[in-house]
Amino acid sequence: MDIWFGGLIGAIIGAVLAAIGIVVAIILSEYKKQQAGRDKILNRLDTANMLLQENMTADALAIYTSLLKEISKEKDSETYSLIKSSEGKCYYNLSFRTKLSENLIKAIAAFEDSAKFSNPKKSPDNYALTCYNLGSAYMKLSEFHEEEKSLKKAVDAFNKTLSVYTLSSNPSGYALANHNLCSAHNMLAGFNDIENNLLKAAKSCTETLNVYTPEGYPLNHADAQMKLGSIFNALSSFRNKEEYLSKAVNSYKAALKIYVPDKYPAEFAAAHKSIGNCYKSFAENSESESDIINAVTEYEEALNIYSADNDPIVYAEIKKNLGDVYSLYAAAGEKLDNLLKAIRFYEEALKIYNSDEYPVEFSSVQQTLGNTSLIIFAETGKEENLLRGITAYLEALRVMTILEHPLDYASIHHKLGDAYTDLAKLADEASNLKKAQSAYIEALKVYTFEDTPLDHKVVALKLEKIRRIVS
Repeated sequence: MDIWFGGLIGAIIGAVLAAIGIVVAIILSEYKKQQAGRDKILNRLDTANMLLQENMTADALAIYTSLLKEISKEKDSETYSLIKSSEGKCYYNLSFRTKLSENLIKAIAAFEDSAKFSNPKKSPDNYALTCYNLGSAYMKLSEFHEEEKSLKKAVDAFNKTLSVYTLSSNPSGYALANHNLCSAHNMLAGFNDIENNLLKAAKSCTETLNVYTPEGYPLNHADAQMKLGSIFNALSSFRNKEEYLSKAVNSYKAALKIYVPDKYPAEFAAAHKSIGNCYKSFAENSESESDIINAVTEYEEALNIYSADNDPIVYAEIKKNLGDVYSLYAAAGEKLDNLLKAIRFYEEALKIYNSDEYPVEFSSVQQTLGNTSLIIFAETGKEENLLRGITAYLEALRVMTILEHPLDYASIHHKLGDAYTDLAKLADEASNLKKAQSAYIEALKVYTFEDTPLDHKVVALKLEKIRRIVS
């Protein structure tokens, strides 16, 4: 009985072991099949990645699309995420060639799906790169579609990138993400929360300088300093004007350590122009002679590169700014001489700013030219200066219509009325008083008692005075 029972037990154990062996064999066989299948998928994925690197985007996309039909996002989420990220890269690349909007939207959908199934702890590089690419796609989409909304999504994506890319772990990725984050916040400042977005842009740009050193990445360093200077300049409009303008000047000067004129003439000139603008802003507040001289010096440096031939618009802008600076200089001393210099700079700007191509700039400079001419007239009493001012105002009115620019239209007519009134004291009294009367009447079409009571009262009194003389 014991022998029989022992044999039975042995038979059962043998059968169980045999069954286990069969199960293990089946499992191993299935595992080998799965592994072979996975290896095949990974090999095809490598092939597609190589095709993508060789800019054979359509061929790579075909493989990614095929692989996505074979991969379970639930069972193999990381591989699925990798493929979706690459698919997004394909659509992003294709957007530069054809169907911009359609391919960008497909790229964004792919990147978002990839990020959803990627684990930042298990696959930090894939997650960070996917978020970076997603941010870049939203930045591009913002150029033509839901700009503010797209920029906010770009900001969110770049911040997710920076949850992985730190200064110590991936300095290159850290700098790139901060560079783009700066650009996104800078553009968002054009919509709302201006100061806060500019401050965030400045912070991100400053972070890039931890990587972009003048020794290691001189051009990236200079570019970041120029961008930072522009942001500080914009911030000076909100608070701490002198502090932010000083920071802007320092940033531009840091860029000039890289942008030497022989190698980078355009960048050299742009930096000096920007510094000149800062000193002009200083001078507008302080009327300090040193700030005025610094502004003139910087603009003259820029004009060693910019000319009416190679960059007429910037050239004209600097000439106009020099006119403004010399007008400020007139208050500091040598009034008449500096005002005459200002007149010459305005006239040089007007050689570029014609009324057909640049109506707003044309009118602005003509108005300033008129104002300056009348100040000179007040100093000299010479009729020629008064006539030059009147001519400038009449030129400005060629493009400043009452429908499109009502306040400018009224302001110019008010000044024109004053000029004709002064001219009437020198020559052809009756004719010039009638011209003054007409100018005041035009101004009152905008300066109504209801909308602008103070301006209305001033011009109405002048008009009544003339009517008494004429009658």
